[in-house]
Amino acid sequence: MGRLEGRVAIITGASRGIGRAVALAFAREGAILAVAGVQDQTALDSVQDEISALGAESIARLVDVGRRTEVDTLVREVEERWGRIDILVNNAGVLTLKRFEDITEEQWDETMRVHLKGTFNGMQAVLPVMKRQRSGKIINLTGPAALRPSNGVSDYAAAKGGIITLSFNVANEMKPHNIQVNCISPIADTRMTDAIAEFRGLEGIPDVRPNPAPAETVAPAFVFFASSDSDYITGEVLGFHRK
Repeated sequence: MGRLEGRVAIITGASRGIGRAVALAFAREGAILAVAGVQDQTALDSVQDEISALGAESIARLVDVGRRTEVDTLVREVEERWGRIDILVNNAGVLTLKRFEDITEEQWDETMRVHLKGTFNGMQAVLPVMKRQRSGKIINLTGPAALRPSNGVSDYAAAKGGIITLSFNVANEMKPHNIQVNCISPIADTRMTDAIAEFRGLEGIPDVRPNPAPAETVAPAFVFFASSDSDYITGEVLGFHRK
């Protein structure tokens, strides 16, 4: 029996990269999955096929996490279909690389809408279900740029820093309800890390990146925080160190 056998999980940003890797890791551990992405239904369907090949049940839906009505619709469907929601992984994100003085107000607002508001929307939507159950696991994605300086990611870093402080406060409020809220700050080979490397090259900034690890290498950390192994851990940030 898997560590997540029969548990119902929602994963946003699941069409590729870390979200896909986490969905497949959860499926291997016996979870039931609702995978969401914002625009590529074909990619989501492919992930759903991979989940099915592992013997797990799932649905795949297009959801803009920055729109509360769409998040609420997904949460309502999941609860009506399976009767519970045990795990939420807030992974959806966007990244537009620009120096700080070139960031437009529109870019700033969109970054905050997807990352910070999207995390807010997801947590608020599932908490009533988790509180009724007296249990739940919420895993929010942050990033290394939230805690140390980088180049071209000021808006992204600010949003990710906000996710950390938001998670700390929600974790504290949810302690009486047996709901754990934690953050993971992964370093893995994704389209975002590729874009950062390209930006640094165009800007003449030395690329000090190591060979990034495949997204699958960070998935076990998500399984840990989603499982009963982390029942006494909340309000923490797990970061991955560069080799």
